[in-house]
Amino acid sequence: MENKQELGKTLDELVPNKIWFSLKEACELKNLNYKTSCNKTYLQPRKGKADGKIGGKKVWSRDTILGWVSLTDEVIKVE
Repeated sequence: MENKQELGKTLDELVPNKIWFSLKEACELKNLNYKTSCNKTYLQPRKGKADGKIGGKKVWSRDTILGWVSLTDEVIKVE
């Protein structure tokens, strides 16, 4: 349990303190190739379902990104 709390603190420090993240920004945080995420939408946060749109582009909230960054590809495929 303590390790999860430490991981949460580390993620919170790594993810910039802003409200919305574009797919490109999210991919940079997860070290995921942007083009791969475009082609395989299941790898995107919430499997490509955006929390909103800004300027016609999908965006996700910081809370969504914090949860998504810690998931591995295997976990994402199973969900």
